[in-house]
Amino acid sequence: MPSLVWGCVGPHESTIQVQTVVSTLVQFSKLVSDSTTSEGIFSLLAQTVVENCGAFHSVVFGTSDRGDFAVLSSYGGCDEKALSRLDLDEVYSLAELRTAVMKVCGDWGYSFRVFPLICEAKLFGALVVLYSDSHPRTDKQWILIEGLTELTAISLNKTYQHQKLQKAFDDLRISQDALVRTEKFRALGQMSAGIAHDLKNLLSPLMLSTDLIRDAAGKRDEVLQLSERMDRILTRGLETVERLRDFSRQSPEEVEAVPTDLNSMVQEAVEISKPRLGKIKLVPELGTPPVIRIRPADCVAAIVNLLFNAVDALEGKGTITVLTGASDGGGWVEVADDGPGMAPEIRSRILEPFFTTKGDSGTGLGLSIVYAFTQRHGGRLEIQSEPGHGARFKMWFPAIQEQTAEEPSQSSRHPG
Repeated sequence: MPSLVWGCVGPHESTIQVQTVVSTLVQFSKLVSDSTTSEGIFSLLAQTVVENCGAFHSVVFGTSDRGDFAVLSSYGGCDEKALSRLDLDEVYSLAELRTAVMKVCGDWGYSFRVFPLICEAKLFGALVVLYSDSHPRTDKQWILIEGLTELTAISLNKTYQHQKLQKAFDDLRISQDALVRTEKFRALGQMSAGIAHDLKNLLSPLMLSTDLIRDAAGKRDEVLQLSERMDRILTRGLETVERLRDFSRQSPEEVEAVPTDLNSMVQEAVEISKPRLGKIKLVPELGTPPVIRIRPADCVAAIVNLLFNAVDALEGKGTITVLTGASDGGGWVEVADDGPGMAPEIRSRILEPFFTTKGDSGTGLGLSIVYAFTQRHGGRLEIQSEPGHGARFKMWFPAIQEQTAEEPSQSSRHPG
């Protein structure tokens, strides 16, 4: 870069010096832009000030996150041992830096001037320029140095903002990865708890059925009916376990949905639920719902969940009504009870996973599983309940178009 001569000059020389200032700033800007590190920028500044401004020596100080100063670059004719006498302990401001430099400047035999490196109110450091009092100084020389420090501060700020943005991006990526892992574990835990919940609902009646078999020993027809019921329960239990393989599946096509008769699903769910009814009266009111496309095992599990939820609400006495029908171009199944109903604040949260009003005896998963089932199959879950007026849960699913409708699969048509 061209050198700026110190001293008094005429008009012609003054014009040349202005051009030199501009040229020096342009070239310095290009060099700084190419530098990828703060250390490289500091080194360029220190060298440029000495080689192009006629300074005796220049020292660039940087600031740490704590606010203290440290020598990052030094260039010129000053003895490095003299620089080592700089005491920067407890130096946290430009005023304190000036004082520290002043203490040793007399030993060097030179005057000095401090130029802060500030951009957007952030202090990145300072440039200390040493010069001889025997050489005259001009405003253009100081203007050039000020221009160099401003360009340096801008470049340092750009580097700082880039590093800040990169850190924010890295932190965001780490947070996202952690969130994904957390969500996977949460979903896995919810899925496992849901399957365990369904298996308990499906398989617990087997214990009662075995008791009934022992009581019905010698009564061939009753034993045959009980064994058929146990076979259906075990089949649904195995299908529920199979859902572990379907964890990532979302759409009806991906969950092996088949044309299904809702009435058959209700009859099967009622059979599974009978051992838990006790003195509760169960009234089926089956209409003529259209054939829908769902996964039978999931449908039975959902209806069983609704029935068991009603049983828990009734606390041993009352009536449960199971209805089916057609509306809005689809089929529906509804489970209603004449229990105590729900307060609005409870009704607004009952679909939240793990929310329960049953204390340690509840998992808070039954209704969330039902809701997830309806969503996977393009349906909806409607809930009506008021304190003292029972509760009604209706699952609605779109009907299969007549021109593409198929016969319900055998797996969905178990005898009642």
